[in-house]
Amino acid sequence: MKNLLHFAKLRDESGGVLVFVAIFMVVLLGFTAVVIDGGRLYTEKSKLQKAIDASVLAGVQGLRTSKVRAIEIAIDVSDKNGFKVSDSELTFPSDSIKATKQVNVPMTFAKVIGINSTTISATATAKVAPLTKASGVAPIVIEKSNIPNATVLNCGETNPGTLQGNCGYLDTDATNVRDAFENGATYEVGKTVWTDPGGKVGQVDKGIEYLIASDASKPHCQSASTADNLCKRVVTVVVIEKWEDVDGKKVTGKSELNVIGFAAYWIEKYEDKKLYGHFIKMISAGEIGNGTGIGEYDLYGVKLVE
Repeated sequence: MKNLLHFAKLRDESGGVLVFVAIFMVVLLGFTAVVIDGGRLYTEKSKLQKAIDASVLAGVQGLRTSKVRAIEIAIDVSDKNGFKVSDSELTFPSDSIKATKQVNVPMTFAKVIGINSTTISATATAKVAPLTKASGVAPIVIEKSNIPNATVLNCGETNPGTLQGNCGYLDTDATNVRDAFENGATYEVGKTVWTDPGGKVGQVDKGIEYLIASDASKPHCQSASTADNLCKRVVTVVVIEKWEDVDGKKVTGKSELNVIGFAAYWIEKYEDKKLYGHFIKMISAGEIGNGTGIGEYDLYGVKLVE
């Protein structure tokens, strides 16, 4: 009789173990669902955010043309990154474009605990505005009134050759003007710069030759209508209000110039001491502010603001 009771006890305990194992398996599957599907959600969220960021950063550049163009670019870029936005998912705060998108991500292990899919979302806003600080700037300074119509830059005409020999070149920390053309410098709106008198013909010639030669294998850089900020021969120049009363290099204090903005200039050639080219509308890297800049041909930049 005792043996039968002992056997019954064992049988009852084995049933309890089975229940415990079943519960443990459910918990284990739950943890598995959290780890695997949670990791998947994190990855998809990251991909979505990057796609939306890229979409607005590209689309906001189109605002310089039109809202329609901005929408076209934003949709195209988002589609190429696997998360196509629609018109209704784009809004346009002042000088900005904002994208908000939600997507459903199907679950794998989480289906065991009744979760078939989860919604993730991402939001990004990018702003376009005139640059307030730029790097890689060529050692050239231009009067605002010469933009965009001046296609030839030379002493005595677009630049102040009659003012103590200034030809529109800036004094920089570079070894010479040629080096300044090849490497550029950093300037900021509202800051002071100084002139560097003289024609610098040989140095300028070599510097321009280097820039043009660097673009020899880039077909789109051969024309002002297709060139962009990846072209070496598209240089950033400093813009000032007027050359009035400017004299020589750091002599009387009248050689100081105040930076009011930046412009992009596509270089066609340097010949007979003249720089030939065209001012172009362009987006470039750098810091942006809230001002209106120098007008339509101001050099603009973009940044994520949300």
